[in-house]
Amino acid sequence: MTDEKGLLFDIQGFSVHDGPGCRTLIFLKGCPLHCRWCSNPEGIASHPEIMYYKTECVKDHACVDVCPTGSISFKNKGDFITIDRVKCSECIDFKCVGECNHNALRVSGFYSTVGELVEKIQRDRQYWGSGGGVTLSGGEPMFQPEFTTEILKSCYDSYIHTGLETCGYVSWKYYEKVLNYIDWIFFDIKHMDPEVHKKGTGVSNKLILENAERIASRRNYRMIFRMPIIPKFNDSVENITATAKFIREIGKEEVNILPIHHLGSTKYELLGMKYTYKAVKSPNLERMEKIKNIFETYSIKC
Repeated sequence: MTDEKGLLFDIQGFSVHDGPGCRTLIFLKGCPLHCRWCSNPEGIASHPEIMYYKTECVKDHACVDVCPTGSISFKNKGDFITIDRVKCSECIDFKCVGECNHNALRVSGFYSTVGELVEKIQRDRQYWGSGGGVTLSGGEPMFQPEFTTEILKSCYDSYIHTGLETCGYVSWKYYEKVLNYIDWIFFDIKHMDPEVHKKGTGVSNKLILENAERIASRRNYRMIFRMPIIPKFNDSVENITATAKFIREIGKEEVNILPIHHLGSTKYELLGMKYTYKAVKSPNLERMEKIKNIFETYSIKC
């Protein structure tokens, strides 16, 4: 068993929406995309970071004195603290968290070796039933390709059903290795136009579409596309039609459409980030049905 370490931010048991059966869902930290509507903003940065819960803060400023990087400060007695996120990212021990007796400061991100995580997975195995398994999510699990490959290989070799959720924006050489150990793959697709895609996520979709086509050409696993439906970004008839055509052209026939929600919006403030999509309403059932019908016109199960 390798001692390769990975950075995680959550492990959820009894997941039923990320592959067949009951599963252990593992969230890896770090993502090359910065989707403006992301529901897991704590998964974007590739380092542990502080989440500041103001509602729990008693403003005693005990954390200021122990901060080794000088990233925590306040203006006046009785004020909430402010955190310099750039300086804070250089911290390795987070003494401020230990000093805070009211749980107002918490670390998002923890390291695990392959051996430690596989041991956890094996303990969960007895609760899955006959059709469950493990799914790696994020963030972007392929942002830590060596760790992800080792975890999936260990599971695959132990006859554990494996799933991977990916945004597709990773070098093909890493996918080539990991695809040997995957039973299911959920592949995100946000927009078909490279410039519009870049405005919403920070990167072009060129590499993503190339990887989608390459992955689809292999037939030893189930590939399901996932598309968040973001009003006025990617929900036009033209874009939905182009997406449906692309999926059919590369020989696949399944897509999950996911209406935008704001359940993760409160986490942005905890991380010192701005959430700019709060005013965007989730598409109603009628709109989702119309999008579903477009996909079904191209014989795609939606």
